[in-house]
Order: sequence, then structure tokens, then C-alpha cells
Amino acid sequence: MAESLTREGPVDVLESAVGVLRQAGLNTLVLHWAGSVPFALATLVFWKQATDPHLSDARCALDALALAAMLIWMNCWRAVFAGRVRRQLSGASLQRRTRGELFRLVVVESLACGTKLVVLPMSALIVFPLPVVIAFYRNIAALADCQSDEPRATLARARQLARVQPELSWLTIPLLLFLGLVVCLNMVAVIGAAPQLVRILTGYESTFSRSGIYFVSNPMFWMLALSSTWVLFDPFVQTVYCLRCYQAEARGTGEDVRAGIRRLRECLEMPVAIGLVLIALTASALPCRADVPPATLEKAAATAAHAAEYDWRLPPPPDTVRDTPWIVSVTDRILASIKSFTEAIGKLLDRFFSWLSDKLGGGPQQQNGALPVRGMHWTLYALLALVALAGIVVAIRMVRARRAKDDGDAAGEAVPSIRLDADDLTADRLPEEQWLALAERALAEQNPRLALRAFYLASLAWMGRSEYISIHPGKTNREYELELRRRLRTFPEARALFGANVVAFERAWYGLHEVAAEEIGDFRARMGRMKSMLPVRGQVT
Repeated sequence: MAESLTREGPVDVLESAVGVLRQAGLNTLVLHWAGSVPFALATLVFWKQATDPHLSDARCALDALALAAMLIWMNCWRAVFAGRVRRQLSGASLQRRTRGELFRLVVVESLACGTKLVVLPMSALIVFPLPVVIAFYRNIAALADCQSDEPRATLARARQLARVQPELSWLTIPLLLFLGLVVCLNMVAVIGAAPQLVRILTGYESTFSRSGIYFVSNPMFWMLALSSTWVLFDPFVQTVYCLRCYQAEARGTGEDVRAGIRRLRECLEMPVAIGLVLIALTASALPCRADVPPATLEKAAATAAHAAEYDWRLPPPPDTVRDTPWIVSVTDRILASIKSFTEAIGKLLDRFFSWLSDKLGGGPQQQNGALPVRGMHWTLYALLALVALAGIVVAIRMVRARRAKDDGDAAGEAVPSIRLDADDLTADRLPEEQWLALAERALAEQNPRLALRAFYLASLAWMGRSEYISIHPGKTNREYELELRRRLRTFPEARALFGANVVAFERAWYGLHEVAAEEIGDFRARMGRMKSMLPVRGQVT
């Protein structure tokens, strides 16, 4: 196809990019996905391993090096995709690449990868050159696979084309961000609902469907949604910038005209071409003008000047009666009546205040340019004092009411209303202090069994805050013990104290054992000893 330069609005560019991407076909999209899908998977793996606290520095450096290699791999395949789209726009045929062209492609994309991660954040902070910088790196992908120049010449050409129509780039970026947000929301909905749909349709119960809301709140879920959005939406973004690069380059080279001629040359057959040439020769042989006398031309010009279509140049006659619709006349009269009524009310109020000022003033009027003879009447000062006093009283009452409300909220938050016998309680619902307050309230209500559970949840909350364990609703007490065994290898006594508390809690909560006051005291004593012997947060070896 041959893309013209007549549609240059931001919406027109996006629509043209959609048409180009639809005509490109699946074989062109596969070129982009050959680089973007492995890079997205490598990013997810690196994120998963980087968030593991047991990852060594050497392994992290090795994974970062592998991710950098995958970034170069992705940029090279995106350049191949952009080159295919650009050849489609110009109508050029595909050519086999030589080893030198492949080497130049890898060099150019490696240079782009090495600077993009630094230049793009800096341009985002400065804001103003951001559209030009984005267009520059996207143009590199569009030119790297189509130019046979040296890498330096390709970079210079990309920078030159990025500066063409920067206002169009400013208008295009918000539209792309909005479309990307829409795609991201759709991916979040699809990925979030997929485990439940599989469970409903097939009856298969997986870990993802059992986790509920925790599946969506997991950071890995959002990384997966963002990666999937980028894999699906980046080909369209690259197509938009390929189209912009093609249009900017065609302004100086006329590539769109040559592409149209090539397309016509391929579509027209030889007899049709010969017929068009004969028609053109015949039309050129006909006389181009006729000999018309000057008097006839002047008469025709005067007649055309007095034609009806040029009456707008003349003012209307003064006696012309305008045919105004009745609805317009009625509306004008209503507005005039409202205006006169408001003016009358204003004059009446002005007269009233003037009369009131004369009554309260009571003194002689000052001369022009002289200082006032006297101020306001004492009654006005008294009235202003009463208004100020009333305002102070109202403000004091509002402050007292707000303080009382804050104190009530603080008292309510100190001991929250949570059912300690609920089955879905987790230790991360409340901090340690509030669990202890709930335990004291349960002891005051003569319910030691609930108090013991509150003390146990308080101990879990403290260990979770100190990063000795990671709290999860699917974990069992046995799993918490195993986690402490891994993280507190050098503190066997602390692990033994926690194990004794677990035994005491399970015997009282899951069994029929009655809880005595001595057992609660022993539980709290073991927890206190465990806190005293363990190091502060960040010093676990």
C-alpha cells in the first residue's frame, strides 16, 4: 500500500496505524512477539527471583546480565517488525539481509538499549523533550532494518525525523496512554477472572481460585498484567511511530508519491496504460483557450459582480423588515423584563441603605476631599462585636465537638470490634497492640479461650512485623514453625518457646482443654522471653 500525507491529525494517525496493522497480517506480528514474549517472560522470572530474600548477589548479577541480553534480543526483533511495516507502507519488496546488515542492526539496537534506560527517565523528569525522545528511539527501530547506512548516520536520521511536527507527538502520546490503560484494565479483568472461570466451567479447584482476593493483591499478578498489556499493545505503538517516521521522511523525499506510482504501475495493464497515454496526447492537442473580445469579458465580469451570491457584501437597506421568529421576540422581552426588575430591586436596596446610613450617622456631612467628620454609629460597633462573639463561640464548640469525635474514634480503634471466634481471622488484620487489647478485653469478659487466641495472633503479628515469618491465610501453624526453623537457625531456644506456645494454643482452641489463668500467664511469659532473646529487625543471621 502507499500511505498519503493528507491525514495528519492524531486520531487520523491512530486510525491509519490500525489499518496498517490489520493489513500486515499475523506473520508480521509474530516477528514482534518473537522478541517481546521471551523478554516479558524473562522479566517476570527476574522479578520473582529478585524479590526472594535468599537470592545471592552473584546470582542477581547473572540474572540481570541475562535480562539485558534479552532486552537486546527484543529490540532487534522489534526493529525487524518495524522494517516490515515500513516496507509495507512504501510498497517496497522484501529483500534478503546480508551479514553486514544484520551486524549493523544489532549494533544500532545495542546502542539504543544502552542509552534508552538513562535518557528516557531524564526526559520524563524534564517533561518537554519527552515526545521527541520517544519518537527518536521508535524511529531507530523503524530505520535500523531499512537503512544501509552506518550506525551513526542512522541515529542522526532518526533524530532529524523525530523533530518533525513535535506538536503531533504531544497530541498522540495522551491517546496512546489512554488506549494502553484500557487494554491494561481488560487484561486485569481477564487474568483475574480466569481461575474462577476455569473452576466454574471445569470444576477444577486450583491454588489461584482458592486464594480469592489475595490472587489479585499479589504483586506478581500486576507484573503479569502489565507484561501482557505491553506484549499486546506495543506492536500498535511501534506501528504508529513507523507511520509517523514514514510521513516525516516522505515530506522531503516524496516517498509516498513514488509508492503510489509503483502501486499504479503494478495494477495497470499495458493496454490500459496505452489508452491513458493516447487520451492525454489527444487532450494536449485540443486548444486550451478561445479568443474572447475584451468588451465581452468586461460585461461578463460586471454581471457576475451583481449576482445574488455576492449580496453579502452589501449592507441591508434601512427599511428592510426583518422576519424575526416569535420565539426569539418573546425570549427578548422576558430577558428585558428580568433585567428591569433586577435594576429596580437594586435601586430600592440602595435607597434603603442610604436612608439607614443617614439615620445612624446623624452628623454633618464632610466636605469634598476632607476627612470624615465621624465614624459609624455606636450601635453598628455593638452589632459587629456581637457577630464576632457569636463566631468565636461557634468556632469553640466546633473544635470541642471535633476533639470529642476524634477521642471517640481513637477509643474505638484502640479496641476494635472483631469477633475472635471467626474462622477467617489472620494475624495481619491488626497490629500487635490491638490484638493485646482484644485479649485483655476477653479476659475482662471471663473468656480465656478467646484471650489465648488473641495472644497467639499478637505473637504472629509481632513476628510478621519483625520479618521472622510472612503471614498468609493459607499457612498452618506447622508451616510457621518450619519457617522459623529456617530463619532462626541460631536461636533454638526461641524456636522451642514458639513451639510450646503453638502446642498450648492448639490444645485449647482445637481440643476440649479448658484454659486456666496460669496457662495464659505461661503463654505470655514464653512470648516475652522470645522477644528478649531475639535481635531487632534486620539483624537476623
